[in-house]
Amino acid sequence: MQKWPEKGEIVVIRINKVLNYGAFAELLEYDGLQGFIHISQVASRWVKNIRNYVRPNQVRAAQVINVDPSKHQVDLSLTKLSAEQERAKIEEWEQAKRARKILEVFAKQQKVSFNKVWKEVAEPLLQEYDTLMDAFQDVVLEGQEVLKNIPKKYVKPLIALLEKSIEIPKRKVRGIIKIKSYEPQALFAIKKALLAGLKEAKDAEVEITYAGGGKYMVSSVAYDYKTAKRNLDAVCQKVMDEIKKAKGTASFEEVK
Repeated sequence: MQKWPEKGEIVVIRINKVLNYGAFAELLEYDGLQGFIHISQVASRWVKNIRNYVRPNQVRAAQVINVDPSKHQVDLSLTKLSAEQERAKIEEWEQAKRARKILEVFAKQQKVSFNKVWKEVAEPLLQEYDTLMDAFQDVVLEGQEVLKNIPKKYVKPLIALLEKSIEIPKRKVRGIIKIKSYEPQALFAIKKALLAGLKEAKDAEVEITYAGGGKYMVSSVAYDYKTAKRNLDAVCQKVMDEIKKAKGTASFEEVK
């Protein structure tokens, strides 16, 4: 039975036919279901040549704006998404494909069917995690505790496979702290403030380097963006607070 997306849902598509008035695309998460993007939904500006915006075999993310199963019709829009939303959706889709491939390899290693492995491994993990890749990455980071709800016979071989297959990506965020101080002991106060800021780092690698002209580059690296950003903010806020206590001024700007 054909599954249908919901109105407003973000889906991954592959453009398969481009016409002067729009483009047809395959919804890659819905067993070959086709959708249509009207030329007015291709770009937020006036489109003179649609082929400057979409091309055959291009993989994009789109938002579903209308679904009519009776007409076997799905209308899509590229204009409803920001570039960041599109990147995030495509990355999520690619990660899901990769996680499924790893599970297929594991099923072959264990000489059992993929459906059996999905039921006994994937389903228990998906009760605890939003995605299978999230679970797999946590296995690499945390070990067998993550696999407490799957059959014991799978634990060690799955950990071994995941450790070989997955490299945990790190996220890096950066910012500039501008410091001014005319106090006699300004250099000492700045050094003290920077060291105090570094002590605020938790679960992230934070580094501060002098960038010249009273500016200091602060970089924060962690396994996820939220942790990296939280640590960047905490460290920089502490530095600025300490500088103000020392009768100096400081400001912070994140580097995109």
